[in-house]
Amino acid sequence: MCPQCGLDLDRASAVMGPVPRLSPDGITDFTNTLRPRDEKRLFRTLRDFHQRFPQSRLAVIFSHFDPKFPLRAHLFWLFNTAPVSGEAAKQGENRDLLLGVDPGRHLAGLIVGYGLEPFLSQDALDHALDLARPALEKDDYPAAVLTILNALSQLMEGVCRELGDMLGLEQNFVLVNQPDEY
Repeated sequence: MCPQCGLDLDRASAVMGPVPRLSPDGITDFTNTLRPRDEKRLFRTLRDFHQRFPQSRLAVIFSHFDPKFPLRAHLFWLFNTAPVSGEAAKQGENRDLLLGVDPGRHLAGLIVGYGLEPFLSQDALDHALDLARPALEKDDYPAAVLTILNALSQLMEGVCRELGDMLGLEQNFVLVNQPDEY
């Protein structure tokens, strides 16, 4: 059950229908929003994210989500029913993330696994989404996703630094590159 909205998976599955098949490479575009060059660029950015944070998997889905339900409800349902995370990533071990983009409504949403919830506050995730709002409003969805991924990388780096400092670990981080202009 989602602690924020009270939605449980049985009820969600009953109203949202069959679980869509997501692409195993991390980007699923049911809306055909992405041009091939944009898709390649997002793949490279996801690959870089995974190299920097191998403990987490990040998936991006573009879809026209049913407006009868909040985007958060769709993402909760997808995160828990579609193969976003591996079998070993259960409960507190789940450090995966799902970014949903609805081009028809100019919306983006994020959901994180239970293992990241103590480290990535909802306010921080909302801030990452707010940074992308100008690109979303201009229908520049690749730039919006890159902005969100950059913000998530910075958040994750901050978490790693804080934990490293707490534990007295030596840290070597490469700074995140800002997304290029389109």
